[in-house]
Amino acid sequence: MTDTPELLLRRVLRLVHRHEGGVLWIEGPADSGKSHLLALAAQQAAPAGATVLTAPLLGALAPRQSEAGAGEPDSPYQMLRQAEDGLRELSRQRPVLVVHDDVHHCDDLTLLALRTLTARLAGLPVLWVLAARSHLDVPAVTALRRDLPAEQTDGFELTALDPDAVRRLVTDLMGPRAAAAEPYLPLLGGLPGTIRHACALLTSSTGPDEVASAVVTRRLDQLTPPARELVLTAAVLGDSIGVRHLSRMLELREPALLNPLREVLAAGLMRADQDHLTFVHPSLRAAVVATLPLPVRVSLRRRSVDLRLVDGTPATALAAEIGALADPGDERAIRVLEAAAREAAPFAPAAGAAYVRRAMELALPATPRRSRLAARLVPLLWEAGESAEARALAREVLQTPPDPVTHAHVCLELARMGGPFPVPQAEAHLRRALHHPDVPLPVKDQLRSTSLLNRLLSGAAEEAGGTMAGALAHARGTHPLNDLTQRTLRSISACHRERWSEALRHSETVPAQAAELDPAYGPTLPEVVLSLVWRAELLGLAGDHQGAADLIDSGLAEAEQRGRAAYVALWRPARVRLLLGGGRLREAARELAVTQEPTGQRPATADMSDDAAEAAVLCARARIAFHTGDDREMEACAERAEICLADGDRQLRRAGAWVSVLAALYRDAPSSGERLNGAAAHLRRGFLHVSCVDAGDVVLLAAAALASGQREVAAAAVEFAEQRARRNPGLPLFTAAATHARGLYAGDAELLVQAAEGHGDARPLLRARAQEDAAGCLAAADAGGALSRFEEALRGYAACGADRDAQRVRGRLRALGARPLATTSAGPAAPAAEWRGLTRSELGVVRLIAQGATNREAAERLFVSPHTVNTHLRHAFEKLGVRSRVQLARLYAREIDAAGAPVRTLSSQAAMGVSTHVRAPQV
Repeated sequence: MTDTPELLLRRVLRLVHRHEGGVLWIEGPADSGKSHLLALAAQQAAPAGATVLTAPLLGALAPRQSEAGAGEPDSPYQMLRQAEDGLRELSRQRPVLVVHDDVHHCDDLTLLALRTLTARLAGLPVLWVLAARSHLDVPAVTALRRDLPAEQTDGFELTALDPDAVRRLVTDLMGPRAAAAEPYLPLLGGLPGTIRHACALLTSSTGPDEVASAVVTRRLDQLTPPARELVLTAAVLGDSIGVRHLSRMLELREPALLNPLREVLAAGLMRADQDHLTFVHPSLRAAVVATLPLPVRVSLRRRSVDLRLVDGTPATALAAEIGALADPGDERAIRVLEAAAREAAPFAPAAGAAYVRRAMELALPATPRRSRLAARLVPLLWEAGESAEARALAREVLQTPPDPVTHAHVCLELARMGGPFPVPQAEAHLRRALHHPDVPLPVKDQLRSTSLLNRLLSGAAEEAGGTMAGALAHARGTHPLNDLTQRTLRSISACHRERWSEALRHSETVPAQAAELDPAYGPTLPEVVLSLVWRAELLGLAGDHQGAADLIDSGLAEAEQRGRAAYVALWRPARVRLLLGGGRLREAARELAVTQEPTGQRPATADMSDDAAEAAVLCARARIAFHTGDDREMEACAERAEICLADGDRQLRRAGAWVSVLAALYRDAPSSGERLNGAAAHLRRGFLHVSCVDAGDVVLLAAAALASGQREVAAAAVEFAEQRARRNPGLPLFTAAATHARGLYAGDAELLVQAAEGHGDARPLLRARAQEDAAGCLAAADAGGALSRFEEALRGYAACGADRDAQRVRGRLRALGARPLATTSAGPAAPAAEWRGLTRSELGVVRLIAQGATNREAAERLFVSPHTVNTHLRHAFEKLGVRSRVQLARLYAREIDAAGAPVRTLSSQAAMGVSTHVRAPQV
């Protein structure tokens, strides 16, 4: 468009100076500057001596005809002859410029005159400058453009200004206030007329909101009615509109939509992208929508939803929109939201819950319809992690159930969640659901099996042997999940009876059975997830770490991808336990940290048997802290264990006893016989919630009992381990654990070496422990053999990231007169500041004290209390084997400041035939 004025000026000059006529045809959308160009042409031609005629053409010639004495024309033909004669006469006197704007608005006679006169007067000094709107379907205008003399006609189309040109024009019009127009630029379409109009509004007292409305209204008013209706309808429908859907909304066939669409595209309001239309800017669409009254908008959107429903659009694509448009009691909207929830639930339970929640808002209060919706919402909320709201809704439905079937389904969902029912007389609700004739038999059977599974996991039922068999006999196989649930029940029961090989057999078909279920809904059922988690636990116990990891990784990925928080809280602790059993302590600690709530105090657990699930996580936390030397975490676990010990639930008390025994062993403190017996009961039960008790824990129990002087408890632990190994000959971990426990109890180094070999690579922590225990037995009689075993244990602990165990072995090596070589870990590298087993905090205190600082000065520089400094210093004295600050400073100066040469370990000396019976060096 930048060359258009120059082209126009050249044509006017050729007319004036060379008497060259012709036609100049200008097209463009409304406000593109056509009228401005025609006025410019007239301004250039008149001073140069040309006669300028403007529309209406026949009216402009009528006065001249009257002056010539011509009478009123009697017919169009006579009028055309007189106009032709008049133009011929004028052109003899001087050049003539005929300017005619908005040709598309001309009547038929004027269009006929233009088509006829441009042809008949070709060759005369008459220049016709004609302007018309682009892409308008006016047949007469199209015919006129086609019939213009081609050899004497030039034409061009005006287009929108580019952004830089728009800003320059705005600056020319508004000067220093040009920045005020910036928010409105997307509404202007780069059209000069619209830009001038907007700038005029901005420089007046018009409010900002009125400017946007006025600009958009002006652009809409310049459209033909079909094009205007197209824009308004499209604006209501959204940011991207399908042409087919738009044609149905306008009740037009798609070919009939072509001309209005061309007009809208030419006006720069929308753009086409394959079979979709979009507005050129979101703010433009918003401004167009604002021009429509709210009832009109709602009506259009409802019609759009109706049409898309008829077309088979998925309910999930319409649920949010129809939910926003619906009024209370709109049953059709409720049905659509329910369908959307069914579609979304397998892939995004939170989205499904949102749809059902909106349906409940639309349902009339205190009606059976609302209660049934609440029953559907309960499992979705629980899966998404909103257990409190799920239980509250379940309580509401159980108090006033709409029908027996809904009541039974809510009971089933509560059984799946676990924990007590949130209403009094839970057993009465279960009996009512199990005995009502209207409740389908498959629902009854699954309710019976799931309730039994929940009781077993929560510790509320200790059925074993015939009792469990009798309970399972009543659970028929009429429900698709029943066989899978019963297999898991039998597997857990076998575990309780110490029949772990049988437990594995019962769980073998669980993955295959789960895969046979509906792939959309199978993974969403708690029974399936619990059964798969249990199978993964058993595989890890049997030494099949890869098989267990495959199940856990796939289950956790699916739960995280779908937003199933309840199942994430089952899978992630299972991964922690698998990593812990495999000696990958640092990875287990990182994974465990993810399971904690933001407060870092209470772990996030699945709601099914919530207390038992939390206790299972607590045991894993304590084990990790026990090996890594995390004092703070171990103290937190010990505090939580005391709370469990005071609980009325036997399962929690036994778990609390076990954690308290670990904490005492960690502190080198004795445990009472009562707590040791409670811990033994915990190990004998074999499982806690859906997690297996690690078979190697019996070794720590025996060690704790021996350290506490409770040899009878230790003997019972050994007997239990050996009996369990005999019952499960196909599981080497049980055999190695029994040999390890017996070797500890008897002080038999050969048995302990045998146990280390039995643990193998599958259980590196237990192998290192067995080597350390064997070295302890050999220390008095065979120092060389002891040192070799200690060093092997040290390497094993270091590879696992068991910092506390490694520190203990280093101390035992130093007690034998050896300086342990530096070890490397398979996990993340130890802090560079580590020295002789000191923690980073202890080393920081030692460094300041060695440099002459007092406890208070060190506390001030480290921003801790003097009591903390004293505690770190006492631990450092014990680890370094020094008794005074002077000895500490000398040792620090010799080994750190002076960076002395490395010293060979005594095991190397023994290998060279050097006597190993030497004293520890005096510090």
